[in-house]
Amino acid sequence: MSKMLRLAYLTIYNGAGLVGWAHILSQMITIISTGRYTKLWKEQGNTIKMVQSLAVLEILHALIGLVRSPVSRTFPQVFSRVFLVWIIFDSLYVHPYTPFTTSGCESLEDPLCTEEMTYQLGVMTVMAWCYAEIIRYSYYILYTFDAKWVPKPLNFLRYSAFIVLYPIGISGELLCCFLTLPLIRKGLCAPLGGLMSGCPPNMETILYVYMLMYIPTFPFLYLGMLGERKKRLYPKKAPKPQGVLFPETKGGERSTSSTGREVMARAAEAVDAKAAAKVRKEKNWRFGYVDHFVDHLALCAKSEKNTLAMAQAGLDYLYESFDFVTDDGKSMKMKEALQTITDKRFYTHTIKGEKPKPNKFEISVPYKCFHTGKDHGSLKGLELIQQVDAWVEYGTIEPDCGDAIKKVVQNPQFCDLTNEYFVLLGTTSAMGPFLLLKELGANIIALDLDRPAIWEKILSTVKDSCATVTFPIKEQYKGQQGADLYKIAGCNLMNDVPYICTWLKEAVPRTCSGKAVTVGGYAYLDGELHVRVNLACDAIMNSVVQSYGARNVRLATLATPTDVYLVTEEAHEACNKNLRAAPLWQKALAPFLQPFQLLVPNALPPLSAEDGTTLYHVNGLVSNQGPNYALAKRLQQWRAVIARSQGVTVSMNIAPATATASVVSNKSFALAYQGMHLFKPTEIFYQEVSNAVMGALMIHDIMNPMSPAAPGFKLKTPMLLLICGAFHGGAMRCLFQTKSLGEVAAVMALLNKYALFIFVTVFGACAGIAFRMSQ
Repeated sequence: MSKMLRLAYLTIYNGAGLVGWAHILSQMITIISTGRYTKLWKEQGNTIKMVQSLAVLEILHALIGLVRSPVSRTFPQVFSRVFLVWIIFDSLYVHPYTPFTTSGCESLEDPLCTEEMTYQLGVMTVMAWCYAEIIRYSYYILYTFDAKWVPKPLNFLRYSAFIVLYPIGISGELLCCFLTLPLIRKGLCAPLGGLMSGCPPNMETILYVYMLMYIPTFPFLYLGMLGERKKRLYPKKAPKPQGVLFPETKGGERSTSSTGREVMARAAEAVDAKAAAKVRKEKNWRFGYVDHFVDHLALCAKSEKNTLAMAQAGLDYLYESFDFVTDDGKSMKMKEALQTITDKRFYTHTIKGEKPKPNKFEISVPYKCFHTGKDHGSLKGLELIQQVDAWVEYGTIEPDCGDAIKKVVQNPQFCDLTNEYFVLLGTTSAMGPFLLLKELGANIIALDLDRPAIWEKILSTVKDSCATVTFPIKEQYKGQQGADLYKIAGCNLMNDVPYICTWLKEAVPRTCSGKAVTVGGYAYLDGELHVRVNLACDAIMNSVVQSYGARNVRLATLATPTDVYLVTEEAHEACNKNLRAAPLWQKALAPFLQPFQLLVPNALPPLSAEDGTTLYHVNGLVSNQGPNYALAKRLQQWRAVIARSQGVTVSMNIAPATATASVVSNKSFALAYQGMHLFKPTEIFYQEVSNAVMGALMIHDIMNPMSPAAPGFKLKTPMLLLICGAFHGGAMRCLFQTKSLGEVAAVMALLNKYALFIFVTVFGACAGIAFRMSQ
């Protein structure tokens, strides 16, 4: 129902905008054809104000996620237009004035000062707006239903007309502002419906500041649209399909939506035919997937039998449906490729670090608070234990997570990894443990992209340690060094998956000599690539388990707080407690924002298992992340529970929201992160902190035979594996759902950043209005 309401609302809104601007355009044509430039504002001023002011809703649309437009682009466009129609045009048309005359213009009352050119600038500006908005709203009406409905000519106009219309419109806007300056000096400002009889204090300064804002804003908007134009009209030629691919549909397309929907339907069908039918009926999978992932958890929570059956069914369908295309273009299903492609493509080379083994290995966490900026330095020993206790007490991490980290700190032998072996899939991934393992002297089998820069980084880093790295090379080693070695090192996880499996079947036994090996999957890519690379990683992990033996293999990966997962009763009660103790401003805002899915309580009604056990959960799925991200994480969970049931130790801890370079490069995410601390007990962490603590938790899981990661540790349900040792950054105990915080956090961060400016501006404006009204 909510999806239909969204569609209906956006259709009505865009339709209203289209009709409004089309009406204005028709009137403008009449005005131009009859030469009545001076009548523009008298006849159409109120209509233009009303239609343009309606666009203020677009800022709200972007803030609450109703549309995917960035607030950083929407706000300046809407704000500048509203300012112009209510302040500038009102002033200019009530008191017209132009400096374009060459002589005879000595006062505002002089007839020579009211030239027609002033009015023509207004007409030019509004005409540019009309054409731009008619094109834009026409495009949105069709695109809201289906991008395929947009005809090519309209698509071309949407991403081409601005090249001419933007400069015309902005030139007109700036000239109109410039023509208003003499009026302001004479105290002749817009009456604002009778609220003022003159100009507020410092109005001339405000207008100069407004005009100067165009200097950074116009290039930002214009270049942004040029970039979007290039992407939309001249997309990069798709690379030749190769490696792990989504299956082709009957129409020849590789649809991620239809595939993702069917994967989840097959998983549900293993235990509940009605649930599977419900999934298949979902028409808008892109935005409707969240409810079905929540239902998936509810079915898993029923019993261990359900969990394992659904996981196996989901994995089976992935391997039976996904394609693998070789570099010579031959296509087959993933299952067949893994069974039939056994060619040897890679050789092996090993490099040992040049530093001696230290007397003592020790975990250290370089902790700098993201919110305050305070640098606590590199925490070790007692200092680290005290900080861990502080995180536990505040609710940022779970108590068992704190116990696990402290156990690693208190047992230095856990940190000596000189006799431990690791396969790292996506070695240089931002959230991977490579740097920590290298510092602790581990034996690393590294798999990463075949790019020289990556291998220069990996090999030079290892050389500056006492660790060892073994890696695939594309030709036999004949003494190559430096650039020659970097050039032949590495592989592509998606394109080379069966060849990697073949290589590891030889490399793991030879390198590990019968000792246990931990295979960690840390590769991350955006969108549908995330599913593909995770399926490749899953195939490699499962291959090592099958060839080297379940008892000799440990699997490791990271879970995410932006998912739907079980929580403890203690965490559930903490959500309620934090909600009751919420600051007054949050309690006041929540009822008004919850209809827009903002500030939604985190505590949800409990789930029931078949044996009567009550289970609690939270829903942190962020719809804007998309169903592909959720499917990739579900794939990881399915492998985790299946492998653990087969006797494999599995480390899968929830990692906190982390300010990685890729995340904070998105200005919206960066802004939201700055305000997240306002919602107890949320804390954002720098990458260095997350790397260290998640590495420590992984070490605990593989070194402590009594950890929940061990298959002998009894869990009430396999899905509880995800929350054992959760370093969730407050997501499991927050008063509001993580997914409902972003927009509010971003706004609060802006208010905090510009608090003084906002206060001075509002106070000055109010004082000015009060002063004028008192005259």
